[in-house]
Parts: sequence; structure tokens; C-alpha cells
Amino acid sequence: METSHGICRIAVSLGENHSRALLEQVEHWQSFLALVNMIMFCTGIPGHYPVNETTSSLTLTFWYTLQDDIMSFEAEKQAVYLQVYRPVYFQLVDVLLHKAQFPTDEEYASWSSDEKEQFRIYRVDISDTLMYVYEMLGAELLSNLYDKLGRLLTNAEQPTSWQHTEALLYGFQSIAETIDVNYSDVIPGLIGLIPRININNVQLADTVMFTIGALAEWLADHPVMLSSVLPLVLQALGNPDLSVSSVSTLKKICRECKYDLPPYATNIVAVSQEVLIKQIHKTSQCMWLMQALGFLLSALPVEDILRNLHSLITPYIQQLEKLAEETPNPSNKLAIIHILGLLSNLFTTLDITKQEDESGESAPPVKSTPPQSGPNPVVVVLQQVFALIQTVLSKWLNDSQVVEAVCAIFEKSVKTLLHDFAPMVSQLSEMLGQMYSTIPQSSRSLMDQFAEVLFSMNKHCFGLLTVWLKEALQSPGFPSSRVSDEQKDTFSQQVLRERVNKRRVKDIVKEFTLVCRGLHGTEYAAEY
Repeated sequence: METSHGICRIAVSLGENHSRALLEQVEHWQSFLALVNMIMFCTGIPGHYPVNETTSSLTLTFWYTLQDDIMSFEAEKQAVYLQVYRPVYFQLVDVLLHKAQFPTDEEYASWSSDEKEQFRIYRVDISDTLMYVYEMLGAELLSNLYDKLGRLLTNAEQPTSWQHTEALLYGFQSIAETIDVNYSDVIPGLIGLIPRININNVQLADTVMFTIGALAEWLADHPVMLSSVLPLVLQALGNPDLSVSSVSTLKKICRECKYDLPPYATNIVAVSQEVLIKQIHKTSQCMWLMQALGFLLSALPVEDILRNLHSLITPYIQQLEKLAEETPNPSNKLAIIHILGLLSNLFTTLDITKQEDESGESAPPVKSTPPQSGPNPVVVVLQQVFALIQTVLSKWLNDSQVVEAVCAIFEKSVKTLLHDFAPMVSQLSEMLGQMYSTIPQSSRSLMDQFAEVLFSMNKHCFGLLTVWLKEALQSPGFPSSRVSDEQKDTFSQQVLRERVNKRRVKDIVKEFTLVCRGLHGTEYAAEY
């Protein structure tokens, strides 16, 4: 193994450092092609990385270099090189997908956690290489993969290994995650093939999920195909081994396809509620799931949103009421933070004011929902739970994590609701004021949370915040007897002026806090 490793290093080094020079020596093209084939052998060296071999990973950067050099030539010369090297790169795809295959279940079970992690990273490197190679091979690569997958799944005479199927899907996923495949004529066929896959393995199921997720934008343009894949996603949602892949895929579908999901909404909400109640998923996946439901509910009529919200969050509100009555301890702290996190993640994406995705790009107007009438559902819920949140906050005021979780609910709600947040401004402002004058020993992190909410209100509810700041700061002795009316006016003007620079608002709040506490200019100021 050491000998082959050394030879491979020499071949790769020669190829990487002299690729362009060797390409330009057209009279010796066969010699360079022989070197390329030697490196191809090293890429496809027998055995599974990293248990049986560690050589193949050394070669991946060479294929980037060679492709870059070929594509850098002028069009006429490039066409000649592509005629020679496109077949080589198609062969490379086959080799890489073979190397990406999982070993047998028994062998994989014997690997250490470190070996499994190295193999995962190796597959990511292969995925990146396939994505890059696509730039050279184009749509023909997708057709090639589709043909192979189709033959594999429709050949009843020859039994297929799940590893082979998984690797081909992984190739599709690698490309679809980063490349716009909406134009591709093979994607409908791929979506049609997915339900035919005999999913009897966690790794295969994971890749099926991630492949569906990678095609979410395509599904938004072809909603008739949702019925083929959505049942698979909802079924996978109940499997804790598929937690990351199933939840992230559902989130992508709900974000990209939300205007086509109302017929499926009842089922999606019901399955999601079930897995949340059973606590199948870890905290981060629970948060993703709530974001998915926020996207989903955004496209429904207000009365349907309110009905679904009631069934979805009532159990958590009841649990929070019980927790609020208990004496603070580490156990109920985690439960409180979890519930507040679920609410803030739901409110992050539950947006009926405009049809926008996470990146801020407007959705196509042809798919927009009709104008909504009546109160904003998020405001309705916030008004219902506001007193409860205040109770929780009063008991946990000196705990930065709980305060952060409370602030996150309102900060994310303001960002989502924009002017619809208006009915809540006076209540929230009053709560912020109470927070500010009752936590004299607050850490910098708590003041940062205060500043986050203040910044969001300033950005999205400027007029109402202006009125509240003026009224609040007129009160004698508020927020401290140490600050003069002139200093209050300066603070107010500075905050209201900063509607873009969040860091500056945090600095303004910090400086004002130090003045209120008589610490400005002292050695204690460094702590903040």
C-alpha cells in the first residue's frame, strides 16, 4: 500500500503542477493521457476509503486542475481537448460513484466512529467534485445517471444492491443541491423512479430524503409531482434515524412549495404534531420542523391558520403554564427554553403579510395567496400568551438564556410581522422598560438581547417606538436617577437614528446602561 501511495503522490504532483504545459505539448498527447489514466487508477484504487486505502483522496484536486486548464483555452483549442477528455470525465464520474458506495452492512458496522466520519467527509469531497465536473459535462451527465438508475430499478432479473442505488442517487443529489436543474428533462423520470426504490436501509433512506429536498424548487414548478414524494417524507418523519434528512427536506418543500400544499396541510400538521409529542427529534430538528409548519401555514386562510395554531401550540402553552408556577431549577429551565424556541421558530416563518422566502426574494405573483383579512394570527397568539411570558420572565430575569429565548420570540415576530406588530408595541415596550430598570446587575449578553429587540422595533415599527421612547423616558427617575433629561434625549435620538447598524445600537445601549449604573468611565465598564 505504501508503494502505491508513493507512486500516486508523484503522478498527482506531476499532473497538478504541469497540467497546462503537458496539455500544450500536443505531439505528446498520448503520453499525458497515459498519466491521466494512471491518476484515474489511483482515484479508483480498490478498497473502501479510509479503511482499506487512503490514496484515492489525494487525486481529487488534480481533476479540478485539469478541468480548469482545459476550460481556460480559447474555444477552438478547447473543443479539441474536450473531444479527448469528456469521455475521461464520464469515466471519472463512474469511478467516483463507485468509491462513494457504502460497504456491506456488516463491514460498515465494524468501522469505528472516526472511520465513518472520515468516509462521510470523503463523500462530501466526491460530491463537490461531481458538482464541478457538471460544469464540463452538463445535462448529458444527468441523463447518464438517470439511464443507469432506471436500468438498475427496472431490471427484475438482476438483483441490485442498495449501495449501487444509493450512490447513483447521491450523484443526482450532489448536482441538484447547487445547480439549477429546472430545465432538465430527466427530473420527472427521476421523481417517478423514487417510489420504486426498495428503501430498506438507513443510508439509502437518508439519500432519498436529501435528493427529494434538493429537488424542492423543481417540485414548486411541477406541483403535480408532490403526491409522489410527500408520503415518503412524512413516513420518514417518524424515524429518529432519519431525523436530519426528513425534517430538512420537509422544511425545503414547505418553503418552496407552500402555495401548492394546502391540500396536504392537514396531513402534514397531523404527522408533525405526532412526532413532536412523541419527542422523536432532537431540539434543533424540532425547531426546523416548526419553521416548516410556519411556511406551510402562511399559505392558508386566516381561519385555518388559527385553527391549526390552536391544536399545534395549546399543549405547549399548557406545559409552559405549569412550568411558570414551579420553582426555577435546571430541569424546567431547559423545558422553558425549548418551548419558547418552538414558538419563536414558528413565528419566524409564519408570514401572511407578504409572500417571501428565507432569502427575501418575492415569490411568483401567480402563486400568491389572496389578501388576508382580520387580525394577524401571530399577533393573536402573542396577545394570548403575553401575560404568561411576562410571568416566566419575572421568575427567570437573572438567567441570560431564558431572557434570550423570550427576546427571540419578539425579535423574530417583529421581523416577520413588520407593521402588523403594531398592536403589540405598547405591551412589549412596557415589558422592555421593566426589564431595563429591574435588572441592575445584567450581563452584557442580556443587554445585547434587549438591544436586538429594540433594533427590530426601530427598523419595522419606527413611529410607534418613537412615541413609546418619548413617553417612557419622560418618567422621572426612569430608567435611573443617575441620568439627566439631556442624556435621555441623546440616547433616544441615537437609537432612533440607527435603523441599519445593529452593532451600533448594541454599543449605544451598553453606553447608556453604564451611565444608568454609574459605571461609565470606571474599571467595571470593561466587563460590559
